[in-house]
Amino acid sequence: MSERSRTIKLFCPSISKLLPFVALEEQRLDLGSIARTFGLDPATLKLNGHFISRGVDLIASSVTWKSLLSFFSARGLSTGANDADALIVDGKLCKVGTKRAHNPRDGEGGNHQTTECDGLALTKKAQLNDVNQLKKQKMKENNLGMLV
Repeated sequence: MSERSRTIKLFCPSISKLLPFVALEEQRLDLGSIARTFGLDPATLKLNGHFISRGVDLIASSVTWKSLLSFFSARGLSTGANDADALIVDGKLCKVGTKRAHNPRDGEGGNHQTTECDGLALTKKAQLNDVNQLKKQKMKENNLGMLV
């Protein structure tokens, strides 16, 4: 039994980007991949203004594309059928130049940056504390070497 796939148009107004997204109807929503596609923080991602619950892996726990699109259709919201009816993807933008976990879809030469918004990077304050500790340690070692 083969599942039907469909192309869903996604539009992110904060970056003015419209993209086709191919998904199986019975596939659970991978909100992490949608967020990465648009450079958004996965924790803040909303589709058509609705927050979809997700697990730690950023995949919707019980919502499939078919059920989500039926929900939106019943309420007269966009369903991503075409460019004019694209699903609205909204969320906070990830900070440029921050770290994000390697995305296996990027391939060998792909994006190896990591994003602070995936919760994997250190905060700026923690990074500064680490740098300061290293500087203090080097100064102590240099001072000890000079005394001998």
